[in-house]
Amino acid sequence: MKQQVMTKSVAKPCKGQTLLEMIAATVIIAIALVPALRLTRDSIRVGRQTENANILTTYSVSKLEEHMALTAATWDATTASGAIPNYPGLRFQVTKVDEGFGSGLMRITSITYEDGNGNGTWDVGERNVVFVTKIAKNVAYELEAS
Repeated sequence: MKQQVMTKSVAKPCKGQTLLEMIAATVIIAIALVPALRLTRDSIRVGRQTENANILTTYSVSKLEEHMALTAATWDATTASGAIPNYPGLRFQVTKVDEGFGSGLMRITSITYEDGNGNGTWDVGERNVVFVTKIAKNVAYELEAS
């Protein structure tokens, strides 16, 4: 007869992680990831604000120069306003004021702004850029334009 030999089976060591180790690893990653995500969100917001400020400044100067040339050529005191092309929510307004009847001095103000509430006018609290200049009436400018 054959003898049966009983052998004790030895359990192999676990190669995985325990639940406690998984929770600890998740907490460590979350602690590191939350500030990084906040930083990314804030960077995107600041980048958008900087881009809008650059657009507002560039367009305001452009409109100011355009109306300086028009005023020098025609001495026309009409105002202009409207939306900045290709940038929804951004608007401009150019006003001209004769500094005194017959004084020969015109003040030109160029305002660009973020129209946050969409009403078409600049309101207190909306970001804006303002440039102001004055131009003198000169016959040479008028002759050059004609």
